[in-house]
Amino acid sequence: MADSVDRVFVHALNTVKKVPKTGAARPPPSDRLRLYGLYKQAMEGDVDGVMERPSSGTGAPEDEVQRERDKWDAWNSQRGLSRTESKRRYIEALIETMHRYANTPDAKELVSELEFVWNQIKSNSDSSSDSSPHASRRFQQPASGSDGPMKVLSPMSEQDEAELRSQRQMELEDDEEEAETQSNKGSGRWQRKVERAITNLSAEVAALREQITAGREWRSKKDKSFPAWLSWLVWTVMKHLLVDFSILGIVLLWMRRRKDRRLEDLVRAALQLTREYIRKVLPSR
Repeated sequence: MADSVDRVFVHALNTVKKVPKTGAARPPPSDRLRLYGLYKQAMEGDVDGVMERPSSGTGAPEDEVQRERDKWDAWNSQRGLSRTESKRRYIEALIETMHRYANTPDAKELVSELEFVWNQIKSNSDSSSDSSPHASRRFQQPASGSDGPMKVLSPMSEQDEAELRSQRQMELEDDEEEAETQSNKGSGRWQRKVERAITNLSAEVAALREQITAGREWRSKKDKSFPAWLSWLVWTVMKHLLVDFSILGIVLLWMRRRKDRRLEDLVRAALQLTREYIRKVLPSR
């Protein structure tokens, strides 16, 4: 089941890439932040230990810092969800959002295709859970001769039940794979492992591409800030002054060897005027 969710998740990411080309309406920031938080949780887990909450004082504009802070909060709001559950919720949230804002034929076709694939996965999961002899039992029958009502064994949340169903479904798939291996069908198992590896690799590449793009945008905006521009200006001026003084020193040495003191006298006069200015004019202010 987890492999099926991964495949639909990659399909959903590809759908998101195609949406801007369809001319569909852009969802509001709240919906986009919700999808962002689920996506980051699905790809990297909890935000704790990955990055700190953005704060002011980094040199970036305050509105940009606030946007990054909102994205961090959206990611942190999904803390504790497993990656598989985050992928499920991302797919369902994307389908719900596209149904509301897909106002073009191409966009509606994309969401219909994604919803069809997702419904197939959900229906297969439900049928497997209902027919499986290992389906989770939440109640215990009373002992023979007892009149008491059924007792609750271990009530679980929807998330726990989903995780349990996924785990048991994966165990069933492993049993089927072992049976296929015993029946001289090792090639099918190998193909399934290859597909699983390709799916995971595609998801990791998509996450890495998103991180690289976000890092470049942040670095570009930081380089355009006023402190960055001021430091660049100071460095440029210092570099030019250093080059000019080096050339002046070389010319003075060359003219001294030719016993020509005119430039040296001008430099000394300029230095004398500078000292007089510092000594008399600056303190007076």
